[in-house]
Amino acid sequence: MERTVPNQFINPSSNALLFGKLQILFMKRLLLLLVLAFYCVGASAQDSRMSDATPSLMEQKSYVNALKTAEQTNRSTYSRAENVENLLYKLQSSIYYYSGVVKTYGEKPKCLFTDVRSLNALKNADMLKNNIEIVTIKIDTPSDLNLPIDMAVFSSFKNLKYIKILSYVNATEQNIKTMIRNSNDRYSVFYKIDQGENSK
Repeated sequence: MERTVPNQFINPSSNALLFGKLQILFMKRLLLLLVLAFYCVGASAQDSRMSDATPSLMEQKSYVNALKTAEQTNRSTYSRAENVENLLYKLQSSIYYYSGVVKTYGEKPKCLFTDVRSLNALKNADMLKNNIEIVTIKIDTPSDLNLPIDMAVFSSFKNLKYIKILSYVNATEQNIKTMIRNSNDRYSVFYKIDQGENSK
């Protein structure tokens, strides 16, 4: 006697294959969502670190060395380290602003020299600000360590990249960090302690 097999609408073997493919697809999507979630958490943690009240601050030599190390891996044609060294050590057109008096030497000055006591008046000073790339702020006396360095005064300096804090008195990195207000990641801030001949 011949046995007839009814037509099957659902083939169990192909159904298992289809279910397996759906399961793999689901796992891929879940993995993608997890990676995205971890990335977002990492990015938000980095943002909170960047907006932290404590500014990033390095000693001058360490800062330049860090730039050089980063450039060895990047291999870019423009060297920030070389630019910083040129601004620090080579003769540049400059502005000197002390006690409300502006003295400009050269055309299109790239450097501005001032002290902590003159900072508050700097915002309203009549000077060529557009080409300034580096500001050097001097700390001359121990009492200067109690004055704030407000980064907001540099808002009108369109090309400013670096702020150097030069202390002629014994100071620590923490002393200088506590002086900084309204830190801005537009500027790289570094310091140098110089208690040599210029010490007061």
